[in-house]
Amino acid sequence: MNKKMVIGSALVAALAAGVWWQGARQPPAGEQARAKRATAVQLATVRASQQPVVLTANGSVTALERVELRPQANGVVARLLVTEGSMVQPGQLLVQLDDASELAALAKARAQLASDQAQLTSAERELARGRDLLRQQFISQSALDTLQATADSRRATLASDRAQIQAAQVALQQKQLRAQVAGRIGAISLAPGALVTTGMAEPVLTITRMNPVMVSFTLPEQQLTAVRQAQAAAPLAVLAHSGDGSVCRQGELSFIDSAVDSASGNVLLKARFDNRDAALWPGQFVSVQLQAGQYRDAAALPVAGLITGPDGQFAYAVGADNKAQPVPLTLLGIANEQAIVRGIQPGVKVIVSGGQNVRPGETVQPLPPRKPAAKAAGNYAASAAAGATPRGGKGAPAGCGAAANVNAAGRRPASGAQ
Repeated sequence: MNKKMVIGSALVAALAAGVWWQGARQPPAGEQARAKRATAVQLATVRASQQPVVLTANGSVTALERVELRPQANGVVARLLVTEGSMVQPGQLLVQLDDASELAALAKARAQLASDQAQLTSAERELARGRDLLRQQFISQSALDTLQATADSRRATLASDRAQIQAAQVALQQKQLRAQVAGRIGAISLAPGALVTTGMAEPVLTITRMNPVMVSFTLPEQQLTAVRQAQAAAPLAVLAHSGDGSVCRQGELSFIDSAVDSASGNVLLKARFDNRDAALWPGQFVSVQLQAGQYRDAAALPVAGLITGPDGQFAYAVGADNKAQPVPLTLLGIANEQAIVRGIQPGVKVIVSGGQNVRPGETVQPLPPRKPAAKAAGNYAASAAAGATPRGGKGAPAGCGAAANVNAAGRRPASGAQ
């Protein structure tokens, strides 16, 4: 009886151990369900990139010419012929200094010229008579030489008088301050009766040329090669935007500095802008967009599909078997919520949502494509991208945004850029 009980107990223990072992080898039911369920992800198709290379920077408007008028002679202001902010033309009289003494000196020089002219006329007559007398042998050759010397001396005196007149005229002109360039008059700090001197610290007037103007900005030296290659292929368009968005003008890159600033690692560039309406004001700060051609061998994918890992940036590509494989990418730029990259071919589908839960080689479950945004929202985005503003708003002038794609549409693209 005891022997049978021992055997039965042993069998029960063995059966329980087998059941425990089987249970230990299998994961819990919840984990099995999760292992069988693929990760749901949203996919997007990589497209060939047609985006231009747009380099952004902060710049400032500078005048092509800014002239400070300073007196070349001491004097008292007799007349002020312009007002602050007025537009002037080259040669226009701006300030008249008291020129009474210079007018007197000019009159005296002219009177002296007339006197010496009369004496020269008399000396030439004496010389002519002396030549007749010499032929008749009434005077000697030495006497004629004396008459000739007198006439030559009178001619030299007359030349000196003419020089004195010119000097008096120059002194008189120095009493007049005239515009050397066309432009806008700045602040005026003097009035008729004020004394001006050649050693004044402040200029009498300033003239700033308003059209055309230059916009100066800097770019990192790493972007210099792309800019130079693009400029060699076609003129480069530059857009200048004011801080409040009310001004948008298109110009053309006209200058690249001959050296990189070793302290900052930046290079100075300038763009020339037509400014007939004076929308760009000298000294104004603007946002600059330089169109440096187009990206070569590049593709575009939504920014949400770009993942940064320990080894750099990549995206999960999903093939026909719905398995996610990481693809290393080189980021070239970001435009309109699209990442411009190299390293992936157009047409490949990548994960743009849910990728944080995916592991390399894992099978995923693509979700249906999302519904497109409302038409109004799309129109608003398109207007914003073009530099326009929807009806009822105030924004950039029409055509400024369209000009942003000059290289892509109106001119041959600069294929050498990046």
